[in-house]
Amino acid sequence: MSYFLLSQIFVTIAILFDFLSLQYKARKKTYLCLIISASLICVHYFLLGNLAAGTLVALTVIRFIVCYYTTNKGFLLLFMLLNVVSIFLTYQSAIDLIIFTGSMIFMIGNFQKNNKLMRILMMIGTSLYLSYNIIIASPMAVVLEGLFLVSNFIGYYRHYVKIRLETQGGEPFS
Repeated sequence: MSYFLLSQIFVTIAILFDFLSLQYKARKKTYLCLIISASLICVHYFLLGNLAAGTLVALTVIRFIVCYYTTNKGFLLLFMLLNVVSIFLTYQSAIDLIIFTGSMIFMIGNFQKNNKLMRILMMIGTSLYLSYNIIIASPMAVVLEGLFLVSNFIGYYRHYVKIRLETQGGEPFS
């Protein structure tokens, strides 16, 4: 079995956990699913030989474990510094900067106490991850990030827009 095919299998499994993660409003359930998903995605990038992406996502797994327990902004600064060092040490091409930027935005979202803001920042970061996966031609990673984005939109709608509509009445985006 080729490394490419194996990488696509890992991402396919990660899709389930990614989609589930943002259907929970409870922070710990969200992060438990993200820990599993990011671990699989990390392996995927290393199998494809994308050292920068694999390293950034390995740091993401550790960050998700920390976020499971705290939103302490001191950890945000630590992980931002680790990401900068990581990209400096593993940089191979300009496209690495896309996933680096997405990771930084995603990271800022992870340390928000406000679940609504966390989701918005995660949508922006996910859009950059989606772009990166299109460029590196990883079809299942494109599906994964696309579904993660859709899941985030659905979760955001269910937890914030729909609730506002039900309590205040009116149009979703008025």
